[in-house]
Amino acid sequence: MTPKERTLASIAHTEPDRVPVGEWQFGPEIIEPVLGEENLYGCGLRTTNAYWDGRRDEIIEHWKQGLVKLTDHFQWDAVLLHMAIGKGTTVERPEQLSGTTWRDSSGNTLTYSRETDRVFITAKEARSASAPGASPPAPPDDEPSESELEVLRHVVRELGGSHFLFSAPLRGHPRLSYADASVSEVENWVRLYEDPDAYRDGLLNGITSESTRLGIADVKREGLNGVAWGCDFGCNTGPFMSPEMFRRAILPGLGALCEQVHEEGLVLLLHSCGNNRILMDLIVEAGVDVYQSIQPEMDICSLKRRYGKSIALWGGVPAGDLITRTPAEVREIARHHLEVCKPGGGYIFGTSHSVMPGAKYENYRSMLEAHRTCGGYD
Repeated sequence: MTPKERTLASIAHTEPDRVPVGEWQFGPEIIEPVLGEENLYGCGLRTTNAYWDGRRDEIIEHWKQGLVKLTDHFQWDAVLLHMAIGKGTTVERPEQLSGTTWRDSSGNTLTYSRETDRVFITAKEARSASAPGASPPAPPDDEPSESELEVLRHVVRELGGSHFLFSAPLRGHPRLSYADASVSEVENWVRLYEDPDAYRDGLLNGITSESTRLGIADVKREGLNGVAWGCDFGCNTGPFMSPEMFRRAILPGLGALCEQVHEEGLVLLLHSCGNNRILMDLIVEAGVDVYQSIQPEMDICSLKRRYGKSIALWGGVPAGDLITRTPAEVREIARHHLEVCKPGGGYIFGTSHSVMPGAKYENYRSMLEAHRTCGGYD
């Protein structure tokens, strides 16, 4: 079977020749051993500095070649694609305040985290909480340029005939952005509690907008197989809202998104962090095809036993185990998850969230070795 056939078969809850495998996100921990330390694939400080230096074209070339090479090296079946910063897009170099801090033209303070190799917004001039997923939609005609689709189209040319490829709806114009660490997830959900019906309407209007419809249609037009949607519903101890609040304010929008994606003949893949176990019935009800970012607190093995015929689950090895465990321990953990989760299909193997900063390359190799020996179907 091809990687695409394998993945689609498993999502359809049938057993392919072996369990499909893939990663949602990853960094230099597994990139550099394969591509070399000078490669600009990724979103760490080296790449950020290259954008600040005006080296956009060099970065994009590394991304195009790098993703194809990584997919081949690790034998991934499912591959997440992103739009790229377009040619001619202005990338601001912020004012440097110290070795690890900067100030941008909006007055925001940017700070580099060595632990994660990322630049974050750590203080904002004007703070405002925005509900996840409820931002105003882009204009309907906000179609990406050819250069913004450059990486995606290259990977489709190289892998589209053989692999399962997916992306977020293709709308808007990417800019160099930084994760906002100046506001907590709890603050981001304040609007939900202040006015659940307004939150519901905002989310639903954005999802059913002409812009989103066209973005989903463009995913199909570009030759991809699925649509990715990410929204973190909780933290380790549980979701940010009750099932009743989820049904009232989130389910209408999520259900409408699934319906639009399915109308295009595509698969909807949900990435949602947090211990969302008590929301699983509603996530299934919405029509989600694949649920990814299943944290250890949710116990993917018990989820597979309960929901294995209703939704495909993507995960297995807890992300933290790639940091703290030995290769032998990781191999055994991977073997256990494969043996429990693979029967009947409906399973994609990978880390529980993504390959986190600090993960050991030898541990990731051990995880894939377990997949090679235990991931097949008799």
